[in-house]
Amino acid sequence: MNLITLPQAAAHTGLSRSALSTIMKAGLLPMVVRHGRTRLIPTDVAQQLKARPAAALHHLLPTAAGIDTMPVLRVDVAKPVHEEDRPFIGFHADLSPEDLLEALRGWWTGKPEKISQTGILPVTLGGFVVAVLTGLGDWESKRTDTGVIRHRFDANLAGYISDLDTPVNLITTGTADDRRTSEVLLGKHLESNSGGPIAYVSARSVPPPELPQTAVR
Repeated sequence: MNLITLPQAAAHTGLSRSALSTIMKAGLLPMVVRHGRTRLIPTDVAQQLKARPAAALHHLLPTAAGIDTMPVLRVDVAKPVHEEDRPFIGFHADLSPEDLLEALRGWWTGKPEKISQTGILPVTLGGFVVAVLTGLGDWESKRTDTGVIRHRFDANLAGYISDLDTPVNLITTGTADDRRTSEVLLGKHLESNSGGPIAYVSARSVPPPELPQTAVR
């Protein structure tokens, strides 16, 4: 098995070192090898990351209501929080489905009507879709001590992955629509830009261009 360093893998995949490090810390690259303080990635895993396609949002949008913009939840690696309704915030491949749902469905700032209108909320980490929430029709809101209004959505965890090398939906129950939505999104590139956790991506967005082929040594 050929191994390359984090900087080499970042250069080869086109990912930033920060994004690649975040993906590793979230447990999404279980084949990573540690040699002292150095993290090494198998070259074939780097090739798989490079080959992950962009999410084909046009297969999901526009909706029957003519909506062609999808909200995207951008999260970091899961960390414990001292809150009565959730023990974690963020994503980690080792979280149980129950803890993962609570970690992802709130509390977020934004316009809840706009977030819920498609009924689908892809969750991205390091630019890849790692989980999918559906059924976001209702929500509850609260005002924090600093005056910020945050929202938590009624949602289903339609799917999530534990490995970006060969992403497989770990949720096998749910509706056929949930499974189809997860298949379209999970493990795919979905780039978004926002000053907060919620971004919006158009179905008309052009997928990122293919990166030039580079040799991995």
